[in-house]
Amino acid sequence: MMLAMRTFVMLAILASACGCGGGGGGSPSPSSFAVATPTPTPTAPPAGPLALSAGSVALTLIGASTTVTASEPGYAGTVTPDASACGGVVSIAPAAAAAPATFTLTARGAGTCTLAFGDAFGQRTSLAVGVTVTQGSIK
Repeated sequence: MMLAMRTFVMLAILASACGCGGGGGGSPSPSSFAVATPTPTPTAPPAGPLALSAGSVALTLIGASTTVTASEPGYAGTVTPDASACGGVVSIAPAAAAAPATFTLTARGAGTCTLAFGDAFGQRTSLAVGVTVTQGSIK
């Protein structure tokens, strides 16, 4: 009986040691097909500076408007104006546009200010704006 018990224990140990090698648990085996992870392509910087169609703008009537185009060789990304210094003098629309971008400036009140324009690469340029409001008549 002792021999039968010893044989049974040995077979149980052998079965448990050999039975753990197959599938059914754990992580899956790696695929034989390699899947390449795409590497991001860096965006090339623009070929030239951010430039405006005018260096300055002068308006003489509240509500009068004009357009300015911002362009940059080799760049089709977003150009964003910063009109924070021009709140009471001029408004600008749209808030951002793809280059070449055309912006409309509308006079709001008398004064001067500088509109800054920037691109996604940190290039900046500026536009001097002046609004002179004259009312009345000459006799």
